[in-house]
Amino acid sequence: MDLLTPTRAIDIVRVVRDLGYELHENRKIVCPFHVEKTPSLVIYPQTNSYHCFGCGKHGDVISFYAGIAHLDYTAAMHELAFNYLPEYNPELYKKGHLKKIQSAVVAKPEKIALPSDTNAYVYKPLHSDIYEAFQRVCEGQPPTDVRAEAWQYLAGRGFSESTLRKFRLFTVNDYQSAQSFLRKTYNLLDLQECGLFNEKGNLIFYRHPIIIPYYRKNRIVFLQGRLIGRPTDSTSRYQFLSGVPVELFNADVVDLIKTGQTLYVTEGALDCMTLMQEGMPAVSLGSATMFKREWMKLFRRFEICFYFDNDAAGQKAAREYGDLFSQYRISTRTKTVKEGYKDVNDYFSKRD
Repeated sequence: MDLLTPTRAIDIVRVVRDLGYELHENRKIVCPFHVEKTPSLVIYPQTNSYHCFGCGKHGDVISFYAGIAHLDYTAAMHELAFNYLPEYNPELYKKGHLKKIQSAVVAKPEKIALPSDTNAYVYKPLHSDIYEAFQRVCEGQPPTDVRAEAWQYLAGRGFSESTLRKFRLFTVNDYQSAQSFLRKTYNLLDLQECGLFNEKGNLIFYRHPIIIPYYRKNRIVFLQGRLIGRPTDSTSRYQFLSGVPVELFNADVVDLIKTGQTLYVTEGALDCMTLMQEGMPAVSLGSATMFKREWMKLFRRFEICFYFDNDAAGQKAAREYGDLFSQYRISTRTKTVKEGYKDVNDYFSKRD
C-alpha cells in the first residue's frame, strides 16, 4: 500500500486547525518551533506545505505534525493516516502506538476564516509557471548596459552565443519593472514560497542580474543569479532562490546519453556549461555542498567523473561523494583541474 502519497495530501490547513493553531492574516500562525510573538510561519495550501520565515523550518504536512507531536516522520505519517484516512488499517503500525489528534495548545482559539474559504483568494500556478513568467518578462525588456556588460562578461568566460542560447541564460535589465510585473501578476506569498522574493517583499536578484535557469523535462524548476565580474566582500558570487532546495542543473542530459557513458559532475553551473560546450556531458550540483540523495537514481547508468574546483573544499567533496556513490554501487573517478587554474571554466577558457 502506498501510504505516503495520500497522507501527504491530507489538508494541512485542517491539521493546523485541528491542532488548535490560530490562522492569522495571509495564512500565518505563531510558529510552534521557536519562541516568537508575531506570526511568521506561513501555510501554503496549494502545495500542502509550510515555511517559517523566522526560524527557517519548512516541509510538508507530515513533517509539520511530526514536529508538533515529537514523532519521527514515519510515525507521524501513520498517526495522520489513522486520524484522517478512512481506509487506513491501524494494524499496519505498532499496536497501541496511534493516538487521536488533540489540540496542541492549551486553549483552542476561535478560528479565523481564510480568504480561500470565501473564494477571495485565487491560487497561482506552481513554481515553474512563475519562473517562466519571470524569464519572459526579462527577455522582453529593452536591451540595456546591464545586458551588454553581462554578455561581454560571459563571452570573456569563453561561452559562445550558441551555448548561451542553448541554456537560455537571461538578464534582469530593469530590476524595478521586473519586480513590479511579478507583484502585480502573482500573490506575494506565492512569490516568497517559490523563492523569488525575500521576506521584505523584494525580488532577490538585485545584485545578481545574470540569471541561470535550471530545467527538468523542459520546464524551469530552479533559478540562480550571478554577479557580473568578481564578488566583493559584502556580496557573494551567486544568489540562489530563497529557502528553496536546489535542483540538479542540466538534468535533462541524462536522458540523452547512453548507458555506461561518462557523465561529468561539476560544482558550478558555468563549469557544467563549459564541459557541455566541449562536448562532455555534464550536470552541476550548484555547489560542492548541495547534493540530494534522491538524485542518485539519475546516476546509476553512468560512469561518474567528479570534476570539482581546484581547492581543498572541492577535493574533499569529491572524496566524500566517491564514498557515498560506492554505497550505491555506482562507479566513480575524479578529474582534477590543472595547477594554476581554479575551476573547470577557468581552465578551458584560459588554456593555450
